[in-house]
Amino acid sequence: MRTDEDRILAMHQRAAEIKREKRHFRVRLISAAGFGICIAAIIFMAVYMPGLSGYYVADTAASGMHASIFNGSSFLGFIIIGVVSFLLGVAVTILCFRLKKWQELEHEEKE
Repeated sequence: MRTDEDRILAMHQRAAEIKREKRHFRVRLISAAGFGICIAAIIFMAVYMPGLSGYYVADTAASGMHASIFNGSSFLGFIIIGVVSFLLGVAVTILCFRLKKWQELEHEEKE
């Protein structure tokens, strides 16, 4: 037969386990949403960028730059690539921090 102290201890342990499971679910949901948003932004930029640079491209045959997105308006291409590179860097950094936190949480649970 369990004593009152044993029941209270089991109740607190179960409550802590439920909180941990909810926290894991929220972290995974936020991480998945962030990853999905980053992928969507990359795909959007990949689809939208050629059309955007098409507005600023002058006569490509005359300049000899057939495959360049920087033809005619180089500053716009550099700005777009800089912004996209920054966003990718932020996304990778956040992903690395999340992976580290997941590993720490899993290590704590195993102990």
